[in-house]
Amino acid sequence: MNKKYLQAIKRVKSLRRFYIHLFFFLVVNVALMFNLIMLEKDESLNFFVWVILNIMITWSISVFIHAWVVFRGKILFSKAYKDRRLKNL
Repeated sequence: MNKKYLQAIKRVKSLRRFYIHLFFFLVVNVALMFNLIMLEKDESLNFFVWVILNIMITWSISVFIHAWVVFRGKILFSKAYKDRRLKNL
């Protein structure tokens, strides 16, 4: 098969995996936020609050790293975007 076609398939698979990761991240973090709000009412459960916050922070970092790898460091603005904006000025 064509080398570019195989690279495109690999890219689509990596994008799909990232979006699945991001979806589950958002769903679980909403649930964790809800639990966090419920747990903060009880002062004796500070350990669980700490665990939930650590899970959220660690997972946020892993999603950011995954995005960085998938988008090859061009998360916000790619070179093509910058070039198009400069042409419009």
